[in-house]
Amino acid sequence: MHKNSKTKKLVFLSLLGILAIPINLFSQVLTLENAVELALRNNEKIKQFEERTYQKKYQDMEAWGNFMPSIGIEGSYTHLNENMNIDLSPIRDVMITLQGKTQAELASMGNVLQGKAPYSQAQKDLYTQAAMSQLNQLIPPFVETFKKQNYRTATIVGIQPIFLGGKLMAAKDFASEERQSSEIELQKTRNEVLQEAVNNYLSTVLMQNVVKTRKDVLEGINKHKNDAQKLYNEGLIANYHLLRAEVAVADAERNLSDDLNKLELAEIALKNTLGIPEDSQINVSDTLIYSGISDSLNTFLNLANQNQPILRLIEMKKEAANSKYVAERAGFLPTIAAFGKYEMYPEYLSSLEPRWAVGVQVKFNLFNGMKDYAKLQNAVHIEREVQYVEADAKRKIGLWVNKSYRDVVNARTRYEKLGKTIDLAKESLRLNEKRFISGMGTSLEVIDAQLSLERNQIESLNSLYEYYKSLTDLFVATGNPQDILRIWHKEK
Repeated sequence: MHKNSKTKKLVFLSLLGILAIPINLFSQVLTLENAVELALRNNEKIKQFEERTYQKKYQDMEAWGNFMPSIGIEGSYTHLNENMNIDLSPIRDVMITLQGKTQAELASMGNVLQGKAPYSQAQKDLYTQAAMSQLNQLIPPFVETFKKQNYRTATIVGIQPIFLGGKLMAAKDFASEERQSSEIELQKTRNEVLQEAVNNYLSTVLMQNVVKTRKDVLEGINKHKNDAQKLYNEGLIANYHLLRAEVAVADAERNLSDDLNKLELAEIALKNTLGIPEDSQINVSDTLIYSGISDSLNTFLNLANQNQPILRLIEMKKEAANSKYVAERAGFLPTIAAFGKYEMYPEYLSSLEPRWAVGVQVKFNLFNGMKDYAKLQNAVHIEREVQYVEADAKRKIGLWVNKSYRDVVNARTRYEKLGKTIDLAKESLRLNEKRFISGMGTSLEVIDAQLSLERNQIESLNSLYEYYKSLTDLFVATGNPQDILRIWHKEK
């Protein structure tokens, strides 16, 4: 029991110790992959285009619904000023009158057949009146109510499109092309954000390397100033050499301060691209190391023609323009649809209204002011416009690939040539420092050698930065920006 209690106490104290550690000590080392992953996950513009792809997806689903029958229920409650009746009383009166007269004539003929005298006209009139009175009581009124004063309806109505001149298929194709276009636009946005993240990451790495170079130079010049101070104190050099060394230290400190500010700005830009707060801690410990590529210009040009999102997007626009042409052409063709309805309250129907009905409807437009023709011609010119846009885009993307590839080659060549120059600058600095210590050289020679080495080292770093930046732009032009991650770590 005592041992378990001691163990629990140690665990508790360890947890307290962990909680007491400053948060920024947990800042993770940020790699290029981490930077790209964070940027793609947090960028608001990417999220905007993701929402757009969802919209287009459901619009595509909506287009499928155009092929299905539409079924609905229509209901109403109506109050009329009075019942709607059909009054056939005039016909009833004529029937009763004719029947009364017929019965009077038959009665008169009966008397004749029995050897009696026929009815006089007055007797016939009296008999007719009596017969009409009796018929009036026997025959019901000829008044029919076919719609009551208060009635309700509930009708199931269905419509099934059969042929709309290709408009339904064109609408479905257009919706599908819009969905694919939104996905390509999302990929294009991802590529742009990835490029921005890589460029800002490279800027941060560059400035960290430049700051390190500035610190090394400042350390070297401070060492030279201390040597100059000792030689001056011993009376071996003039005060001018010491002052020159002190000025060089001040210049180096100013350059270091400027680059520290640039490093801070580069880190802020990187944090903004990654979508993390500016006060958060990031630790970019990468460095600029050359990693070569062996692909030719033609390879990149072919990749751009196959994978560049802009060209794929234009291809989708071409198909959408063709779908619009098909839809507008449908205006010159007849439309056919089947329909049906069923009444759910038959007791409120009149004798003139059926309980259910089915049928086929055909519609053909003969003339509408040439609007259909104008719409069709508009679609034709849209197709031609997209063709010209595609041709122009291919030329510009070819120029983009050519420029980026040549920038890569130029930066690589500049970096390779600077290697020997840096070696020579290091040897020159070593010799001039020896000559200065031995009293055979001047402070100006040492400082010039130091600054020459610094200048070449920073130019080499800038060449590597431009190399990777141009390489990223080249991969974006080919539609494969993620390839920069493979090249970046090939030699690391």
